Amino acid sequence: MKKIKVLMSALIAGACVSPMLVKAASVRPGGSFSASASCGVYEGAVSITGSNATITGGGNWCDRGGQINATATAGGVGSASITITVIDATDVSDPANPKLAGNVTIGGTSVTVANPSNNTSNSGSSSNTTVRPAPNPEPQEDPRSKDNNLKSLSVSAGTLSPKFSAGTTSYKVNLPANATSIEVNASANDSKASVSGTGKKKVEPGENKINIVVTSEYGTTKTYTISVYVDEKPLVYTKYNGSELGVVRNVRGVKAPEGFKQTKVQLEGKEIPAWTNDKINKTLVYLSDDKNNKSFYLFEDGKVSTKMTYKEIMGRKFFLVDVPKDKQTLEGLEYKEVTIDKTKLMGWTFKDKAFENYSLIYVMGMDGEMHYYQYEKSENILQLYSGAVALTKEAYDNEIKELKSQKQHG
Repeated sequence: MKKIKVLMSALIAGACVSPMLVKAASVRPGGSFSASASCGVYEGAVSITGSNATITGGGNWCDRGGQINATATAGGVGSASITITVIDATDVSDPANPKLAGNVTIGGTSVTVANPSNNTSNSGSSSNTTVRPAPNPEPQEDPRSKDNNLKSLSVSAGTLSPKFSAGTTSYKVNLPANATSIEVNASANDSKASVSGTGKKKVEPGENKINIVVTSEYGTTKTYTISVYVDEKPLVYTKYNGSELGVVRNVRGVKAPEGFKQTKVQLEGKEIPAWTNDKINKTLVYLSDDKNNKSFYLFEDGKVSTKMTYKEIMGRKFFLVDVPKDKQTLEGLEYKEVTIDKTKLMGWTFKDKAFENYSLIYVMGMDGEMHYYQYEKSENILQLYSGAVALTKEAYDNEIKELKSQKQHG
């Protein structure tokens, strides 16, 4: 419940929306007077204004539970006042859910401005007496602790770097490739504060973020972060085309080709991540070579059968594969790197210079089947290859001449 305490010469507002200005006392023109106000549950920039008064000093920011003091010089005879307002105040009565409260007047004071009177005593002497406002009472501070520091922080494996210090909130820990979990222990500096985020945590290859949050009795929080890096080197290896490939363990963020969903398979007696497409009955695994080049590979009959790279060429979707050695030799063709539109891949060119604009590729379609495609460079045309050798017009004309000649001599 919001309370307003009025104490003789000031308004102490614990949570005040429009407090009254209190008559404090009398001052002479040009005399000084002051006011104090409690910020209560409000936070924000402070505006101090005077009526028939010149503001000579005061605070400019309110913190919850804090106090604003202001001083002013009175103007002419009459009434003078000080008003203390929090501009665009934030209500933090619930620190976890702050709310905007607009402009909130949290206090002030009003005094009478009068010329001093002359009073003559029996001895004939006289004196001028100026009544000044009594000092404002100190506001009552919120007794709850704002201590949100840790007293200790430790891990069950690895070493915190740097060494723990209450004022340091970011740490690193390195773990070996076979690590799967780590236990975090922490205690608060203040017994009334709470700590969350500790205990046993699962870790995966690569970087893992662990946040430990300390909440003070007052409600303020501080977050300590531990970056746990688990060595990503492969633990499972397999042979392919005479090379050793390692299974990539950190597959977070790896985007599989369209239509594939993540699963698990057994390779070399170990369970590894994989991706499968039930529609085309294909399974992929993600491997890296000795230079850490990572790619998808087709997984068939418990082993790797070919490298697979998803690629769109001239509006068509393909999987580029390693052409088996027994299929690399084709009569009248040379196996070499070719360029289809702007994509470089292994394929064939015709040895006959009459077909220098033609090339051939062997790729897997999105149906999971292998197909030969023929590319014609001058017209930039890609189409399924029927198996027949492409003919230029010159070759076609020569063939017609030969047929006519055979008929004449037949």
